[in-house]
Amino acid sequence: MANFKVIDLYDGSIQVAVPNSFIEASNLRPVPDNQEVYVDANGTTSIVVELLDRVNGFATDEESMKYHIEDLAGGSGDTIRLYQTQRVTMHKLHAAIPAYTMIATAHPVAATASSPASGAFTGIYMIMVRLSDQKCDVIVTINVPHDGHLAREVKMEDGRLGRKMEEGATIRDAVVASLWLKNFGLFGQ
Repeated sequence: MANFKVIDLYDGSIQVAVPNSFIEASNLRPVPDNQEVYVDANGTTSIVVELLDRVNGFATDEESMKYHIEDLAGGSGDTIRLYQTQRVTMHKLHAAIPAYTMIATAHPVAATASSPASGAFTGIYMIMVRLSDQKCDVIVTINVPHDGHLAREVKMEDGRLGRKMEEGATIRDAVVASLWLKNFGLFGQ
């Protein structure tokens, strides 16, 4: 993949492609053990790979994905808007493994004097891989912050993504094409 590099996560148990400009966040700040985080050295976009307990009790996998995004992004008090969820085939995983993508946005509830909302939001591309035997959901989020200026380029309801969200879509597509679960021993098997 042009402008992407393949990286090892979780001691080589998982591989995925990220943009060349992304660096490991754990070199900058603490990262929880269940996460691998990469940030754009030249911008604000980030990629978070998380291993979470598989959620059950929902009628559909799509509802499970909505639970995850509201749990992950909604914990901040932000308003979450969901735009699109679809099933995908991860290129390097068995086709029988359920996987989904979602597009969402997180909007600050209230502005403060030091951080005016002015239409600012974070665009979120989420990928969920459901591993029933391992009782795990692998969640990848591509977080694309937009300040008030960049936010004017985007009108999700009309399918207008803007430059930063289009870059996020390219990253999402690279993750779908490259995510490889090399060692299921990571999940205790």
